[in-house]
Amino acid sequence: MSIFMLFLPVLCSAQELVILHANDTHSHIFPYGPDKWGGIARVSHLIEKARHANGGNILSLHAGDAFVGTFAFNKYLGYAELKMMEEMYDVWCLGNHEFDLGPDNLAAILTGIATGGSPVTLPTLCANIQWPEGNPLGQFVKPYMIVSRNGIRIGLIGVVTTDPFNYSAEVNAMLSDPYEAAGVSAQILRSQGCDLVIVLSHLGKLQDEYGLSEVPGIDIIVGGHSHDAISEPEIVNGKIIVQAGAFNRYLGELKIHVDRGSGRVDILDYRLHEVTKGVKKDLRLLSQLKDLKFGIETDPRFGKVYTQHVATAKWDLEEKSEPDDPQRDTALGNLITDALRDVVESSGLQLPGNFPLIAFEANGYIAHKIYEGKVVGNDVLRAVPYGYDPISGLNSKVKVALLAGAQLLAGLEFSTTVVEYTDELSLQASGITFAYDSSKPAVTDEELLEGKISRIDPTSILIDGQPIDLEGLYWVVLDELLLNFLTSMNLLPFEEIDTRMFVYNVVKDYMIKLKVLRYESEGRILDTAKLE
Repeated sequence: MSIFMLFLPVLCSAQELVILHANDTHSHIFPYGPDKWGGIARVSHLIEKARHANGGNILSLHAGDAFVGTFAFNKYLGYAELKMMEEMYDVWCLGNHEFDLGPDNLAAILTGIATGGSPVTLPTLCANIQWPEGNPLGQFVKPYMIVSRNGIRIGLIGVVTTDPFNYSAEVNAMLSDPYEAAGVSAQILRSQGCDLVIVLSHLGKLQDEYGLSEVPGIDIIVGGHSHDAISEPEIVNGKIIVQAGAFNRYLGELKIHVDRGSGRVDILDYRLHEVTKGVKKDLRLLSQLKDLKFGIETDPRFGKVYTQHVATAKWDLEEKSEPDDPQRDTALGNLITDALRDVVESSGLQLPGNFPLIAFEANGYIAHKIYEGKVVGNDVLRAVPYGYDPISGLNSKVKVALLAGAQLLAGLEFSTTVVEYTDELSLQASGITFAYDSSKPAVTDEELLEGKISRIDPTSILIDGQPIDLEGLYWVVLDELLLNFLTSMNLLPFEEIDTRMFVYNVVKDYMIKLKVLRYESEGRILDTAKLE
C-alpha cells in the first residue's frame, strides 16, 4: 500500500458546503414596494444559480413562517407557496404563524386535503412539539433528519418559539422546551455519525444568541422569527448564527469548511443577497404566479388588490421606532389606531354610557411598513395581516371593549415589561398618551396581578387631554386578537361589542378617506429613559 493511499482518508476528511437560507417569507410570493423587492421567482432563480455553480454541494433551508402576510395566503392558505418551495428548499421548519389557522388546518394544508391537491413533499421539522396521539402531523412533521452533501453527514433539527401569545391554548399545550428538544436531537444525531448539526430555529435572534447557542452538539443556527437581516455571521459560544431578514427580501449564502476528522467548522464566505428587481426570475414559475394573481383579483371577496389605487403615502410610514428614539409611537401605528377610533366615531355605533373612546393596537399585530407612493389593497393587508375569517377571507375583526381605568393602567404596564428585548407587546394608541421608563425594573406577572406599577408613569396618562380616572370607565377599540390576548391576561371587559367590521377594511377605507397619508411619530408614547 502506498503512502498516498494511507493518507487519502485524512486528505478527504475536509469538505466544503454551501448553505442557502431564508426565513419569514410570509406569503410574499410577488414583488412588493416601490423598488419591487423580493418575489419567489427571483429567490428561486438565485437558488438554482447557486446549485448550478456548486453542483451537489448545496443545502437550501427555510427557517419558518412561510404563512400569513398577503392575499396570496388568504386565498390559497399557504399551499401554493409550499408547493413552489418543494423545488427550492431541501427542508423547512415550522414557524409560529404556520399555526394561525390551528393544527387541524395546518394538517389539512400539508396533506393537501384543504385544497384537493397532492401532499406537500418538502420535509418539515419541529422538535419541540408533542403531537397528540392520532394527530396526522405527528407522522408528517419530524423532529430531525439526516442528509448527506459532498461526503458530509448533516443532522438537521427544527425548533419553534414557545411565546404563549403567539398561539391558541390548544397549541400552547403541545409545546415543549426548545433548548432541551434541540439538545436531545443533537445528541441523537451525533450518535448516528453526523459530522455537522444545523438547527433551523424559529426562536428569534436573542434566543439564538443567549439560549440555543449554549446547547451542546450544535454547529450552526439558521435563524428566523425576529426578522433580522444579519449581514455577517455571528459566532456565539462557538456556534455560527445567521438569519436573512424577512419577506423574501434577502437570501443568505454561507460557505463553510467542515473537517470531518476534528469536527471543526470554518466560515469561508458569507453573502446576504438582496433580492432586487435586478435579479432574474425563474421562468418556470411565471405562468403559475400569473394564474395565482389572477385567481386573487377575480375573487369577489378581494378584487384588484394589486392594481387598484387606495391612497398615496407622502413618505414611508414606519411600523417600528428607532432603538434610541424616545418617541415610541410610530407613523403606521398612529394611522391604524386613528382608523380604528374613527370608524367607531363615524359609524353611528351606539355605545352605552358617555364614556371616552380610545383605541389600541399591539406592535406585534402590525407586520410591515407602508412605502412611499401608491398604496394598494395588498399593501394594507401586509400591514395588518393577522387573523383569518374563512367566509370573507379577510383578517381579524374590530371589537369595542368597556374597561376600567385601573385595567388600562395594568395593560399599559404589561405592555412595557419586555420593551428592552422586543416591541411585540408594545402598544400603539389613539385618544390616549402616556410615558414609561424602560430603565426601571419590569414587574413580574405576580406583581402585576397584585396591582404593582413600575415602568408606567400614571400621572402621564391623558385620555382626550384629561388625566386617567382609575375608577372610571372607557370604551376601547381594538382588534379581536388583541382583545383575546388581554382577556387571557385576566383583563376582562365589563362589556364587549363586535362591530362586524374587519381591520383590513377599516384601515383601507380610512386611507381612502385621507387620500394622502402624511402620518409621523407624534410623541403619543414616550420612553423617558431615552430622553437626553
